Amino acid sequence: MKQAKILSQIEKAKQQHTLVEVYVKKQTGEFEVGYPIVSDHRWLIIATVNAQGQFAGYTLFALKRIKRVRSTTPYLKIITTYQDFFKAHEQYDPFQLSEKETTISQWSKQLLPKLFTALTKERAYITIAGRFDITPVDQVVAATAHHFTCLPFDPLTYQHGEPVILAYKDISFLQFWDSADLLYQQTSEKLSEKI
Repeated sequence: MKQAKILSQIEKAKQQHTLVEVYVKKQTGEFEVGYPIVSDHRWLIIATVNAQGQFAGYTLFALKRIKRVRSTTPYLKIITTYQDFFKAHEQYDPFQLSEKETTISQWSKQLLPKLFTALTKERAYITIAGRFDITPVDQVVAATAHHFTCLPFDPLTYQHGEPVILAYKDISFLQFWDSADLLYQQTSEKLSEKI
């Protein structure tokens, strides 16, 4: 996975407005910057980017561990938006979307664009009271409606560990860019090269 390819794909997606940059507030004055991979109103998995703009692995945030959330916070607005659209799309299957549409901008009849709009307007500033790191995570083995399975990879020994299964109850995965896109493919493959 080459840094230049990752950065060029990110910039291209930004220009096409098909990629949402997320700033997650961890502590006072401290933010995690990245791009959403899968999310619902309880969990957020982002492909993180370091200070040099390089891909820095995945981070899993537990959104339900939020403390003292006021009714006017962006988080609750996002939650409301998500839940309203989810009710109308209970049979929604994001893993089949790429077969029907070529780009996110064309998914006008799905819940994604309006959720993107909400995230973009609010810049997705979310205060986290707890967080979990998935390190190292490289290859996404499987993602279903109920769990997200990863295969840990040690870049020092070049060996894989036991699969990590993150089980969710009735989670809805949201696809944040086309599965045919180079960036999506690269962030879903094993991180076997140092950037």
